[in-house]
Parts: sequence; C-alpha cells; structure tokens
Amino acid sequence: MARWLYLLTAFAALAAWAGAQNPAPPLSAEDKLRLLKANGLLIDQLVSKGVAMSAADTPEKRAEECRSSSQALAHAIEKAAAAEDAERVAELTVLFRDLVRDGLVPILNEGLKMVPPESPTAKKLREVRGWAGEDVTKVKAAIPASSKLADNARVKESLKQLDEVADLLNR
Repeated sequence: MARWLYLLTAFAALAAWAGAQNPAPPLSAEDKLRLLKANGLLIDQLVSKGVAMSAADTPEKRAEECRSSSQALAHAIEKAAAAEDAERVAELTVLFRDLVRDGLVPILNEGLKMVPPESPTAKKLREVRGWAGEDVTKVKAAIPASSKLADNARVKESLKQLDEVADLLNR
C-alpha cells in the first residue's frame, strides 16, 4: 500500500514539475473570439464535406468530396498566408497534408485498383489526382519564399511535408 502511495505522489510531483516548465499562456477573450471567427466557417465546410464524403457511394465521388475538403483547407492556408499568420499557415498545412496523404491518396489508390484502367471511373480518379497535385502546388505558391512566413521553422517543415504529398500524388 505504501508503495502505491509513494508512486502516486512521485507521479503527481513529476506532472506538476513538467507542467510548470513551459505553461501555456491562457487565451484572452479577444483571441478566443478571433479563433472562433477564423475557424468557424472552415469547420462548417469540413463537416459538411465529411458528411457528403461518407454518403458517396462510388470511389470517384468519395475522391471528389475528399478533394473538396482539401480545397477548403487550401483556401484557408492562402488566406492565412496573405495575412502573414505563420502559425496558422503551419497548422493548416499540416491538416491539409494529413487529409491528402491519409484520406485522398488512399481513396484514389484503392479506387484505381477496383476499376478497369480504361473505365470512365479510372479516368475521373486520375483527373482528381491531377487536380489535387495542382492544389498542392497552389498552396506552396501561396507562401512566398522571400516572406517572413518562409523564415518560420514550422512553415519550412510543413512545406517539406507538402513535397512528400506531391510525390505521393505523382506516383
């Protein structure tokens, strides 16, 4: 019994120490309101696109809906880049990368395995793949290399990750 009490006390002390190392400043009401306004429309779009994607009954419709979701993120990245909001650009770029890499690419790959190569469905899937590649290029172009955004370490890392996504789409 004493051993468990000691372990619990040690764990609580370590957790308190770790939390005190770099406490996150609380967000002000203004910041919360700004974030809600910035994210509200995007969240609505992503939810509606997600519902549409789950209702899609063919691979090409699922791919189109998934790409539509990624486009919503791409537009939000472009707006954040225009406002030179480096943290938002980095965060949204990671979400964009995850959606394309873990959502769209598997849908395209599985869809192309299920249909004959010369079918209209295969043609549509290849078309969506090309459009998604163009979306990645546009997102990268929205972040000028000579801006303060490009100097941000998180933005640099997210741009490298977009290169990986572009490679996946070009396979």
